[in-house]
Amino acid sequence: MTTVAVLADPPVEGVVCQELVESTPLSPSEGVALYEAMLTDVCRAVEGSGAQLLVNYRPREHLDLPESVSPKTQVERVVSEAVDAPEAVRYEVQVGSSFAARAGNTVTHLLEQEGEGSVHVLEPTVPLVTRQAIDSASMKLRRSSVVASAATGGRVGYAGFAAPIDFDGAYDPPAIESLVDSAVDAGLDADFLPALQPVRTASDLATVVAEVRARERAGRNHPSATADVIDRLGLRVTEGEPATVERS
Repeated sequence: MTTVAVLADPPVEGVVCQELVESTPLSPSEGVALYEAMLTDVCRAVEGSGAQLLVNYRPREHLDLPESVSPKTQVERVVSEAVDAPEAVRYEVQVGSSFAARAGNTVTHLLEQEGEGSVHVLEPTVPLVTRQAIDSASMKLRRSSVVASAATGGRVGYAGFAAPIDFDGAYDPPAIESLVDSAVDAGLDADFLPALQPVRTASDLATVVAEVRARERAGRNHPSATADVIDRLGLRVTEGEPATVERS
């Protein structure tokens, strides 16, 4: 079976989209709204692919949260409203001090202890991922043990594994090179997926806003929840280099 692990933070002000709030017109509450929309679209894509959706959430001790805020409850609230079958979603707390460690613990456990056929790792800030992209990754993993999608700055937008690797340093910048190096060092074949852009910086947001608006205008497949937030907030991309996001 295929499992897609979405490594999510609780959608709380001061936890998610902090860099965007500091570098774009988004307020803290609007950053949360955008994060929730992107998480919604990612989870819908996973559910549509037929893969098992596993939501890995950050534990309280890794975050600056009041005792009254439950990380699982905050994540589950969004995911349950996003998918058609919330009872089928699996939730587990993340284990590890870094993204690479958390991803590695999840992938290795599922492959070696639970006998999964493949495990995919996806951040909830990649709203342009589609069911077709997930299915394509699963197909490629029948021939190669590791597949990855490159993003700007040498980052990784999507990764899938049919065999475990050494995750120590596997996401060190440039992550796409480090991940492939880890696969090759383990004697595994690696293949690539079309680029997928995670939204972390102001430049990332401009890239995704422009594509989402274009896809929506053309009536093509687009992340509807993210598009709704973009429309509601009046976000558009300005002319110039580098492109930036402002309100219309």
